[in-house]
Amino acid sequence: MAEINYPIKLIIADDHEILANGIASMLGKNPEFKICGTATNGREVLDMLKQQPVDLVILDMNMPKLNGIETTIEIKDKFPETKVLILSMFDREGYIQNALDVGVDGYVLKNVNEKEIDSAIYRIMNGKTYFSQDVMEKMANKMRVYGETEGGVKLSDVERKILQFISEGDTSDEIAVKLETSTHSVMSYRKMLLQKFEAKNVSHLIKVAFERGYLG
Repeated sequence: MAEINYPIKLIIADDHEILANGIASMLGKNPEFKICGTATNGREVLDMLKQQPVDLVILDMNMPKLNGIETTIEIKDKFPETKVLILSMFDREGYIQNALDVGVDGYVLKNVNEKEIDSAIYRIMNGKTYFSQDVMEKMANKMRVYGETEGGVKLSDVERKILQFISEGDTSDEIAVKLETSTHSVMSYRKMLLQKFEAKNVSHLIKVAFERGYLG
């Protein structure tokens, strides 16, 4: 069990400023927590971390400039000691699987109460992970539907980017320019994405990816 240094320093990020301030006010009542600031997008979070590292960042999933997934990737790369807890209204498989793939330390839904958020923070700071009951049930159900060994579709960072570009209508040539790679490589990734989502064509791929939460 990791030793916790009190107070636990927190940043709260949500694109709804009122909600971010409300969460900060709620958690601020606990003397073992110190709210170091609130943010409305991932870029603000990273700027704040450069000025003052914190123990844990609570992130909304959908934010402008950098969303929860993109922000987590940056945090884990540049501030590896900082923990990340996703607090989201989205319980679809894709959102949860994407969060797991980039190494979040916890994922809870916005319908949880104050006590559960406190518990999530303490558990994460003790070196463990925390996923709310609704999230665990969602992933367990997906494992039963899609197979015992693979609950969700695991995507690399490149695959995730290419899927997004495809959904925006970009051609393989255009994607290759954006990623500074060859058209042949992009076409190979496209074929792999079709296989992973068991899609018949690109239109079907986009439909399935959206329905399962891999596209916002």
